[in-house]
Amino acid sequence: MTLITVLITLLTLAAVTYLLSLVNSKLGAYFTIVTSLATIVMLFLIKDSIGQSYSLSFFTFKLTTVGWYFSMVMVTVYFTTAFLNPFWIKKMIYPAAYNLFFLVSLIGTIGMFFARDFITLFICWETVVWTSTFIIQMGKSRKSSYVYYVVSAIGSMVTLFAMMLVYQVSGTLEISTAFSALSGQPVLALIVFFTFILAGLSKIGIFPFHVWLPMAHGSAPHTFSPVLSGGLVKMGAFIAYLSVTAFAAYEVFANTFTIMGIPAPLYIIMVLGAISIVVGTVMAIRQDDAKKLLAYSSVANGGYILIGILLYDQIAFAGGMLHLISHALASATAFITIAIVAYRTGTTKMSELGGMIHRMPVTYTVYLIAIISMAGIPPMGGFVSKWLILQGLADRGLLFLAAAAFFGSIGSFMYVFRPLSAVFLGQLAPKYEKIKEANIMMQIPMYLLTIATLLVGVFPNVVLRVIADIQLEAGIQEIVLVGNTIVVSNGVLDALRVFIVFGYGFLIALVIFILRRKSRRVTLMDTYTSAEFIHTPELLHYSSNFYAPFERLTKKPYPVLNLYEKVSIKIKEIGHMAESLFSSSKPAITIFWIIIVFAIFFLGGVL
Repeated sequence: MTLITVLITLLTLAAVTYLLSLVNSKLGAYFTIVTSLATIVMLFLIKDSIGQSYSLSFFTFKLTTVGWYFSMVMVTVYFTTAFLNPFWIKKMIYPAAYNLFFLVSLIGTIGMFFARDFITLFICWETVVWTSTFIIQMGKSRKSSYVYYVVSAIGSMVTLFAMMLVYQVSGTLEISTAFSALSGQPVLALIVFFTFILAGLSKIGIFPFHVWLPMAHGSAPHTFSPVLSGGLVKMGAFIAYLSVTAFAAYEVFANTFTIMGIPAPLYIIMVLGAISIVVGTVMAIRQDDAKKLLAYSSVANGGYILIGILLYDQIAFAGGMLHLISHALASATAFITIAIVAYRTGTTKMSELGGMIHRMPVTYTVYLIAIISMAGIPPMGGFVSKWLILQGLADRGLLFLAAAAFFGSIGSFMYVFRPLSAVFLGQLAPKYEKIKEANIMMQIPMYLLTIATLLVGVFPNVVLRVIADIQLEAGIQEIVLVGNTIVVSNGVLDALRVFIVFGYGFLIALVIFILRRKSRRVTLMDTYTSAEFIHTPELLHYSSNFYAPFERLTKKPYPVLNLYEKVSIKIKEIGHMAESLFSSSKPAITIFWIIIVFAIFFLGGVL
């Protein structure tokens, strides 16, 4: 089996899914599960062909380890999320179109990760942007899809300019060969670097291009938000990877000004990643909507991934690549649990929920494990990846970036705990007394993702060995692995031993919980104040104003979206002014332009 066979098969299955959806939308939704599972199987079958090049019409591809790694992460998220499609498909305005776009966006990501030339890369990228834009429109708000598309389009067009500029210099569209022509041209290389990586920054949600994430994630259909956060934002990480490997940024900028031993252009991008960690953390803490909270969490975690990849070294790079899969699994899991809660309750607002643990214990447990990984707590994958990134930053003496990464790790405890307490713990409102746990079909993806998250945390070396191959492919010194131990300059980490220690602690806590005296369950309405009946007891539920003191400290966050809106207003005003000059029905304006044209004609003849 070849990569071309995989792509043609997927396109055929997408067409079949669309036709089945026209007949029976639910049957088509089930077929998205089958297709994504078939994709995983086919990717495993072609792994032994890494290094081979392929062509399909004017598209050219190369099967690489890093492309295979990114594709496996992406397909895993698509496959597990697809289990929700049959339950939401009846709510879609265009169910057949949704099923088709869902699979076509998956195909676009695979084509992009294996792209060998700029044309293939750009067309596959735009395929994902357009299909995801149409899917987001099927959610709560069309404005969110507009913002998403505008930010993506700006990144795409600027990156297209970089591709055209490189082609003009090199005369080829083959990515690695074209970038090599920039060697010895620092000014041109600087322009290309910033314009090329812009698409990645906009997709991964790096400050100040992060504004689309909370809007799109919050408004997208519940079945697609896990794909946006766990999968599609990782496309930006792939562009960052190309920026330091195919572009060879460290070699190109070797003679430029450095900051803390890192070329200034790369350090500037890493600073944006650090700012994203802080901004994403602070804004996540402030949210009442669980999906928007998780979206801002993706902003923060995108900063970790970007910093790790751009450091391009033995330890931090491995941490960044490991964090890519750790966050993908945990974020997809968290979004799926919130989607299931929304399916049962009809809301994602935390202030309207509470006590879901009494009706949805499985969903609660799965969310708990997911946030343990997102917060970087052992023995989950997020702990190992963040540990490696912090080790790499410490080795290089990058104190500012390390401080931001540490702040994000501490702050993540706050924002992941908020949905845990406000949605699942506490008192159950009477209107939710009759809701039920997710059915077995919805529980399957939760089980699969939870097991994967745990395995990555306990046996990270299985994934790190693939990452070591990527490092070898990229010309970086490989991460040192001895058995199940990770060896770095400051020490070693045996994730299995960490798991055993935490397992003992969990068992002790479980025994204490079982033997302790049981508390009396208190309902939401069981409240009183000085013997006075409370007419609105929901206001006393601690899901309201959960972090009020902290929110007062950050009452006026940096209004990036407001700045963009002001800029758009000014652009509209300039457009109206230009329209009034060139499209006016007033005779005076027409005479004015006739005079200008004649003046230019005669002056041009004289000159």
